Amino acid sequence: MTPRERLYARLQGKPADKIPNMNIAMGLVAKAAGVTYSEYVQDYRKLVDGNLICAERFGFDSVSVISDPMREASAFGASLVYPENGVPYCDPPLLAGGYDMTLVKTADPIESPRTLDRIKGVELLRQKVLSDYPVIGWVEGVLAEAADLRGVNALMYDLTDENTTPLRELMEIICAQQRRFALEQIKAGADVIGVGNAVASLVGPSLYEEYALRYDKALIEAIHQNGAIAKLHICGNITAILPLLKEAAPDIIDIDWMVDFRKAADVFTGTATSVCGNVDPVAVLLRGGNSLVKQKVAECVCVAADDGTALVAAGCEVPAATPEENLLLMDKLLYR
Repeated sequence: MTPRERLYARLQGKPADKIPNMNIAMGLVAKAAGVTYSEYVQDYRKLVDGNLICAERFGFDSVSVISDPMREASAFGASLVYPENGVPYCDPPLLAGGYDMTLVKTADPIESPRTLDRIKGVELLRQKVLSDYPVIGWVEGVLAEAADLRGVNALMYDLTDENTTPLRELMEIICAQQRRFALEQIKAGADVIGVGNAVASLVGPSLYEEYALRYDKALIEAIHQNGAIAKLHICGNITAILPLLKEAAPDIIDIDWMVDFRKAADVFTGTATSVCGNVDPVAVLLRGGNSLVKQKVAECVCVAADDGTALVAAGCEVPAATPEENLLLMDKLLYR
């Protein structure tokens, strides 16, 4: 089976020769391409090269344009810093001084260099892999993007402020733009759109329900309406909000290592959502020996075997320094 056939079969609960290996890689991709992180996040051709190398070398069953959370922030008007071997960041965040909406740009995604670069990455991956691999596009979740534009600490205070009108106005703007960005990536050839909403793991169920759920649902619905698969990624301990995430109804939900993978699978039993996870990327893949990798991957495979649609991956990004033998061993254990 091709990786694309494998993923689609698995999502439908049909037999597959292997549980799809859905590892997320960024620093590892830059390393494989032989470039700095700064080059990787600013040149889609280098991003594509690294993804193709990792897919072939380590058995990854998808290729992706995930790179950093600041593409949309740049499009909205933020000034970015690009460390040579670190993740880009805003200094300061665009709205650090308050909700001055005149600072927020809302141009078409193809008119901003960094969002266009991602769209071109999707297009080139589609040309390179044809129909063999699923191509994963990526957008930031609305709450996560609000954190990028305001700063995480400021956003946490905003969520408890009596006057939430400015925040809600910003989130509506973000949601509309993210839909446009997702659509452009789907038009470029993305089979899947990942929605990264990591900051949602920092809020409890009541705040998630009030400020994030409706937007995650809206993005996922827009992705579905345009013919793609939706993948929701909220790294961190999301145990408390798992019941609410059922309502968001993604096709795939990433489960980080600190969440009980079997309990997460049980929450989504009977739904159209496949859980994906959840090997510890640091303690197991980066630092673990052969026996620990075998044990922890086998635990995930056991859950996947019982579940029928579950996918296996590290709980979050695979570190760049992960030993190749651990990645190869992990992939070998996924064949059935």
